[in-house]
Amino acid sequence: MEHKKYKTLNNIKFLPLSIALALTGCHSDSKAIEKDNNAVAPVDNQVASPDWQDQVIYFLMIDRFNDGNSQNNDQGQNEYDPTSDKKFSGGDLQGVTDQLSYIQDLGATSIWITPPVANQWWDSEQNYGGYHGYWARDFQKVDKHFGDLEDYQALSREIHSRNMFLIQDIVTNHVGNFFTYDNPYNYDASNPCTGFRLIDSALAANQPLPYPLNQNQCKDDGTGSYHWTPSITDHNNPIQEKTWQLSDLDDLNTSDPEVRKYLKESYRKWIKDVGVDAYRVDTAKFVEHDFWNDFFHSEDGVLSQAKETGRDNFLTFGEVFEASTPYKTEGEEKMLTYIGENGSPAQLTSVLNFPLQTTMTRVFASGQPTDYLRFRLERMMEMFPNPYIMPNFIDNHVLPRFLSQASPEDMQQALITMMTVPGIPVIYQGTEQAIVNSRDSMFNG
Repeated sequence: MEHKKYKTLNNIKFLPLSIALALTGCHSDSKAIEKDNNAVAPVDNQVASPDWQDQVIYFLMIDRFNDGNSQNNDQGQNEYDPTSDKKFSGGDLQGVTDQLSYIQDLGATSIWITPPVANQWWDSEQNYGGYHGYWARDFQKVDKHFGDLEDYQALSREIHSRNMFLIQDIVTNHVGNFFTYDNPYNYDASNPCTGFRLIDSALAANQPLPYPLNQNQCKDDGTGSYHWTPSITDHNNPIQEKTWQLSDLDDLNTSDPEVRKYLKESYRKWIKDVGVDAYRVDTAKFVEHDFWNDFFHSEDGVLSQAKETGRDNFLTFGEVFEASTPYKTEGEEKMLTYIGENGSPAQLTSVLNFPLQTTMTRVFASGQPTDYLRFRLERMMEMFPNPYIMPNFIDNHVLPRFLSQASPEDMQQALITMMTVPGIPVIYQGTEQAIVNSRDSMFNG
């Protein structure tokens, strides 16, 4: 699809408002979601891409959305406790399939799920669990808490039978926490293995890391599957941003040919075997630009696999977590470098619109000048090659709920604005139920 450079707000396309009408009538009582277990016939994996600017996305955390199969909740590693915000709650892929009518009735046309891949279940160093999906131990397997490959395929078939589309969250920057540094502030890049330590019992029994993720013994020469570095201490340092550990998560050496090969194989797999229609890319700004060009656009890259299944307009939108101060565009400028502009190699299709989210929070939740929003929208239309495929949102799983900072009326104004300005509206699960806490489950417990 040819992307036009829109200079004004004169040609705004308005998206379907059925979801806005549902959302702005938020329920103060978080009603239980009713199940719909109707079986559907399988559908062919050959699916054409939609016009993404016409989509409305519902974003859900698998573990916190709906428990469709209680038999997979507890894997016997003290990792399951629905009363704890640190552990698995019981949501799974079957639970998502069971609630597709609920999502569709809101007006959503695409479903974005958190990573379904096999994760580290508990990190004793951080005293926190991998229920969220972002601490991979195997990018090519479904986590047992969420089901299996057949469950994921069944979800995809049911989504496509409704003429809806499936968006999978992916990670390439890091895996779980399998090694650490005992004295990170004494780190010496010339001696990268000083202070390095493999973490004992980071995985449950019979959970080996696959190659090349299992090549995690530090190398003095700095080569290998990982960056042998401690946790980021200065987020303004460009070297730390690209090669140090984010929150102590093992940072993959995405310049290593074996790592690149494995990641491309992994994310081609989900398109081929499941029929995923788009990827949301976690922590995109922590990976070098050259990787994105190779990962997506090379002959053995992700987009070639998508085209083989008829998905000629496979959407890739990245998390470049950068805001902008009022009347400035530092966030947009950095975000643009991950799309590939001004003759630079192609990278991602689009990026999440964090500057707009920050501005809507300032204006609608904090009562700051509405002119901030005018400025932000004008810059969005001027700067981005296709603002109509930028996912817009008011909150998500890594930010405070909008309703925790504002009144229901404030949230209604923010939602109506998000539904009517250029971009793809993204509704985070629970907004329609007036949930206040960021990661509360949608089911009992």
